Amino acid sequence: MSVTDSRGRGLGWGHSNTTLTLILKIGFMLASFYFIAESISSYEYTSLEDVQMKTNQGDKSIGMLGANANNIASTNDTTSEDPLVRLRQFVSKAKELLRSGDRDGLTPPLPQEIHYKVSKHQLSTGTSSSFQFSLYPANDTTKTKELAENQYHEIFSSNDQVICKVHHSMMGHFPHFSQAAFPCWSILQRFPNAKRFMELANRESFKSKRWINDMLKVFESAGISIKKPGGTNTTNQYREWIAAPNNIEQPSWPIPDRKDHPTVFKVDGPSYFINQHDVMSLQQHLLQQDYITRMAGSALPLQVLLFQRKGETREWVHAQETANKIKQAWGNWIEVKVLSTLNGNSLKEQALEFHRADIIVSPHGAQLTNLAFIRPCTVVLELFPNQYYLSYFQKYVLSAAGIHYEGYELGRSPLHDTMDTINNSELRGSARGKQMLASPQSILHALPRLILSCLSCQEDDQR
Repeated sequence: MSVTDSRGRGLGWGHSNTTLTLILKIGFMLASFYFIAESISSYEYTSLEDVQMKTNQGDKSIGMLGANANNIASTNDTTSEDPLVRLRQFVSKAKELLRSGDRDGLTPPLPQEIHYKVSKHQLSTGTSSSFQFSLYPANDTTKTKELAENQYHEIFSSNDQVICKVHHSMMGHFPHFSQAAFPCWSILQRFPNAKRFMELANRESFKSKRWINDMLKVFESAGISIKKPGGTNTTNQYREWIAAPNNIEQPSWPIPDRKDHPTVFKVDGPSYFINQHDVMSLQQHLLQQDYITRMAGSALPLQVLLFQRKGETREWVHAQETANKIKQAWGNWIEVKVLSTLNGNSLKEQALEFHRADIIVSPHGAQLTNLAFIRPCTVVLELFPNQYYLSYFQKYVLSAAGIHYEGYELGRSPLHDTMDTINNSELRGSARGKQMLASPQSILHALPRLILSCLSCQEDDQR
């Protein structure tokens, strides 16, 4: 048997060549199937975390950031009604800017600008291991129990009174008041069936402190009474217990971790909530119908909040210019808001500004006490002045299941710089009193990374 063409002419192969022809055809078919399978696999869902990792490694063929996503993004259709299409477009834009930013780097800063390096905070979230409180009968302080878990709450009934005693040397300043109040809130959640109190001396002295006064009202709305020092159980009607958080004023400045290796530092200060549930319960009691159940990053446009601290120490003088550049670069994908100050606002008004944001960029300062009211997956970039770095608000972010980034002058070490100011009050006061000159360019350069971190977080949580 011979093989002929369409006109009946012999091709001169003969019988033995028929097998070779079949092999070639089968090989061609297998190659086609493989190509089709590879094409289909390129549409498989990939996590944003993997996407970011692959992008950093130069892989341009994966998931939302592959050729398909780039083709979608090229339409610039920011009004698409398909949320998945819009998300892919948004992710593509973030990755494109991240890639180009890493490639091109930063140009020299303008006069009166300082480039900031942005890095992710690596401390562990607040857990029972870093939050402990003491509990003992009011009439016998020798029977102290060190408690960190909630397995004891069932033995307390309406016949028990639990009094949370707190003290801070600077209670009149609301960030330090929160260092005492937040742990008390968390502790008293362990005893829902008992009569609950927070002991506070001279409540009258806080009447002009709006944030503090509003917070005390939140406690009372949750069934926690505010009492002066002294007995409340004069008739012995109740079993009275004293609860107190441990080490709420523990120093949180960078300190050498080992004397023989002074270049290793630790800045892990105390936690102020036992767990995330306690944070959420506080938010719900304060915000009530304005409490948002969805996580940050779950809806577009993304809400970016820039805080200026206008007229105060550590004023970020380039906040408005940074907002303008973000609008120019991101268009309708992002809504950016600049807050000059929160002075005069109620606690709820302040909390809502932070609660509604997906990404927050702010100098270190008292306003960040409101980070206790952020939603899960909110990304916070805290800008530190030169020679003034400490662990404080990071724990508020982590306890609320947010993501904390830190900004510090490019090319310098915040840990080593701050070592000079810890025991020098004059130098410390000078460092914390300067204006913040973080350049718009460096914040814009970091923004794609913050966006991808936010989106990756809410995606992971929904799995």
